[in-house]
Amino acid sequence: MSEPVVVHGRDFVKYRIGGAIVAVLLALALVWQVYELFDGDARTIPEVRWGVTEYDGRTMGAQDEASGLLAAQSLAARTTFQAERYQTGPSPEAERPDYGVAPNTRMTTAPMDYGEELSEGWAALGGDSGAILHEPGRVVGLSSLPYPGAALFERPFGRDWRLGIADIATHLGALAILGMGFLLALVLAVRGRVPIAKGRDGRKVKRFGLIERSTHWLTSVSFIGLALTGIVIAFGKTLLMPFGEPFLGAAGWISTWGHMMFFPPFALGIVVMAVMWIRRNLPERLDLTWLRMGGGFFSDGGPNPPARKFNAGQKLIFWSAILGGALMVATGVTLMFPFVWADLGALSWAMLIHAVIGLLLISVFVAHIYIGTVGMQGAFWAMWGGDVDRNWAEEHHALWLRQVELEEGRTKP
Repeated sequence: MSEPVVVHGRDFVKYRIGGAIVAVLLALALVWQVYELFDGDARTIPEVRWGVTEYDGRTMGAQDEASGLLAAQSLAARTTFQAERYQTGPSPEAERPDYGVAPNTRMTTAPMDYGEELSEGWAALGGDSGAILHEPGRVVGLSSLPYPGAALFERPFGRDWRLGIADIATHLGALAILGMGFLLALVLAVRGRVPIAKGRDGRKVKRFGLIERSTHWLTSVSFIGLALTGIVIAFGKTLLMPFGEPFLGAAGWISTWGHMMFFPPFALGIVVMAVMWIRRNLPERLDLTWLRMGGGFFSDGGPNPPARKFNAGQKLIFWSAILGGALMVATGVTLMFPFVWADLGALSWAMLIHAVIGLLLISVFVAHIYIGTVGMQGAFWAMWGGDVDRNWAEEHHALWLRQVELEEGRTKP
C-alpha cells in the first residue's frame, strides 16, 4: 500500500525556507571572499629592504645604526663560513671563477642617505660581500645551515610556491567550497527536496551490505576529519583568530597531528572501495542519457532516466574519490617523509597539489552529502541501514531493481 507524498506539504516547504536562508548567508560569505580576493591587503608581495634595516624614509638613529652594524657583522661571518675556498683560504683553484667579483667593484655609485659606514660596507663587493653573488642563470640561494640542500630554501621558485599556497589555493578553495554550498542551497530553495513521487511502498530492497556500508563510513568519517583539520591548517588564522590565540594554537596543534592520524583509514577505505565498486562504476552510454536528463531531479512528474546500481552522478563522485583520493594519499605520504624520495622542488609541488585537490574534493563531497541527506528523500537509508524503499529504487535505479528482482525470482524474465 503506497504512502502518498504531498510534494508541497509543510515538511517540504520547511526545507525550501531553510535552503533560502542558507543561500543568503553563503551569498554574503561569497561576496566577502571576492572582496578579500581583490582588496590587495593579503597578497603575497616581497618586502623591499635597504641593507639590513627596512627603509621607511626616516632618519636612522644611533640605536638603529648599531643594530644594523651588528647584523652586518653577523652576516659577514656567516658569508665567510659558506664562501668559496679561494676567497677565505688556500685553494688548489688559483684563478677566480668567471662569475667571481672583480676587485673594487661596487653595487651602486648613488649616495645613500644614512649609515655611511654600513653603506660603504654594502656597496663594496670585495671580500665577503662578493660571495653573495652567483653565476647568472644558476641562482639557487644561500644558506649557512649545516645540511645538504639547505640553500634551496632561498630560491626563485619559493616565491611562486608561496603565491600558489597563500593566494591561489586558499582563495580558490574558499570560492569552490562556498560556491558549491551556495548553489546547493539555492537549488533547495527553488526546487525543494527531491521526493519519492509515488510515495513510500513499504517494501524494502537490499541495496548495500555490511562490508560496503562499513567501508563507506570508514572513508567518509576519516575524510571529514581530514577536511576539518585541513581547513584549520589552511584557513585557521582567518576563522579561529577571533576566538583568541590560545584557541587558535590548540586547534592548530590538534589539526596538525589529527590530519596525519585520519590518513590511514582514509587510504584503506579508498583501496577497498576501488576493489568493490570499480567494475560497476565504469562509464557507459547509459550515463549520457542520465546526464542529459539531469538525473530527473528537476521534475517530480518524471520520467526519471534509467540507471543501474550507480547512476552517472554517483560515478562522478566515485571517480573523484578514487582519483582525487589517490593523489591526496601519494602527495600526503610524500610530505610525511620529506627528502626520502623527493627533493625540495618535488615537495613544493606535492604541497601545492595536495592543497588544491583537497579543497576541490571538499566541495565535491559537500554535494555528495547534500544529495544523500537533505536533497533527496529516502537516499540516506541506503548507506545507514542498507535497505531502500522499493518505489525509491524504481524511480532512481530501475535497471538495478529489475536485476535484483530477477535474481530473487520475484518476476518472470
